[in-house]
Amino acid sequence: KHWDDEVRKSRYFVKEMEKIMGLRQIGRRPTEHTLNAIETPPFYEVSKTHKKKGYFLYKALKNKGVAGLQPGLTKSIKVNTYGLTDEETEKVVQAFKEIARENGLEVDD
Repeated sequence: KHWDDEVRKSRYFVKEMEKIMGLRQIGRRPTEHTLNAIETPPFYEVSKTHKKKGYFLYKALKNKGVAGLQPGLTKSIKVNTYGLTDEETEKVVQAFKEIARENGLEVDD
């Protein structure tokens, strides 16, 4: 019933995530799905020197109230926005951007 709205949120999510320098959606553009794979090499580089290694992204998101990321993933992630409200989608985007800034990554706002 609301697929167009779900895809709209997913496209917004991808567009905002790609404002973190070095992140890139994998696959068909524009996305036609709510589950998107995103290459995240900048987060992988952070994980190499972070004390929590590959788990830093999972822990940082959890501390910001965002759940669902598989622990240990930093090279690429999959995020599904299906069922999220616009506000929840924005919360997830902002959490990723804050984590990026906190770890010295460039974010183009």
